[in-house]
Amino acid sequence: MLRFRLLACALPLVLAATGCTSDEPAPPPVTQTVAAPLNQSGPSTPDQRPVTAVQIDHRAGKTSINGNTALTQGTVVDLTVLSDVDDQVIIEALQLSTTLSGGSARLQFTATTPGTFPIRLRDRGTELATLKIT
Repeated sequence: MLRFRLLACALPLVLAATGCTSDEPAPPPVTQTVAAPLNQSGPSTPDQRPVTAVQIDHRAGKTSINGNTALTQGTVVDLTVLSDVDDQVIIEALQLSTTLSGGSARLQFTATTPGTFPIRLRDRGTELATLKIT
């Protein structure tokens, strides 16, 4: 009985090894593609431009600013506005805007144009701060 079990287990292996299990042609050999190695300098370096975070808090009719609003050209600006009112935050002269809802809004851009630019709440007409880009 033990020999029968061993033969029953070994027979499929023998048939598979000899290719006698079916009349279908054997599948093509598997080839493996290996990616070219990275060069010595590795991938490109991350963006090295300075990022300036500016947070404007406009609640209960009072406005406070955390961060520098005097920027140099090429600076990446990460502007966050916190407020207890829903509105649109706009920097009209730069043609930038974002929706202020649920208490906050975020706008990211690169300061490329020199000048003085008010940041306002569009519907209320409230000026929150002024960016100065040199």
